[in-house]
Amino acid sequence: MNARDFFVILASYGLGCLVTGYYLVRWRTRQDIRNLGSGSVGARNVNRILGRCGFWITLTGDILKGAIAIAVGRWLGTSPTVAMLSLLAVVTGHVFPIQLRFHGGKGIAVSLGALGVLDFRIAAGWMFAFAVLFLCSRHYMLSGIISILLIPVIAAVLGWPAITLIGLIFWVGLILFAHRKNIADLFKGKIPPDAAPGPQRRTE
Repeated sequence: MNARDFFVILASYGLGCLVTGYYLVRWRTRQDIRNLGSGSVGARNVNRILGRCGFWITLTGDILKGAIAIAVGRWLGTSPTVAMLSLLAVVTGHVFPIQLRFHGGKGIAVSLGALGVLDFRIAAGWMFAFAVLFLCSRHYMLSGIISILLIPVIAAVLGWPAITLIGLIFWVGLILFAHRKNIADLFKGKIPPDAAPGPQRRTE
């Protein structure tokens, strides 16, 4: 690993730290979205504060920064190992942004963008698995957790090397850690605010 590789990984972390929802709400309302609604900086909570336009801006921004992190590394000719480390870095930056005292988002949209560039088949498989699970269970959070756990399996079926599979296992751990409160509520039989697909199911 050379200086270019370290730069790509570090830049990916910095890009991840640009939490779209936080800065959009701060710009529009002068408030900290982490103190509003569900406290999440994700698109669903931004929708509660700024409406549908805010939702789409946040979702697009988070997906794009994940995609850009991997695309830049690919353009510079980095290895699959560096690409995987860049994916972990951009998601870590989103979940633990240094300038926001490591209190960021949950990493789903940025992961979708990064995985979509790494291998669109992994991202498509993830979305397909989630859709099937949701249609069967009608439970947003449970479907999301199971589909996330399936990502390394999907990558293995597609023939990705062991180093990528190990990286994806670390990614699964990171995403589950970011959702730890939602998962705890799930086991307690509660529906977290961001897990409910509609305002009628909000619990806050």
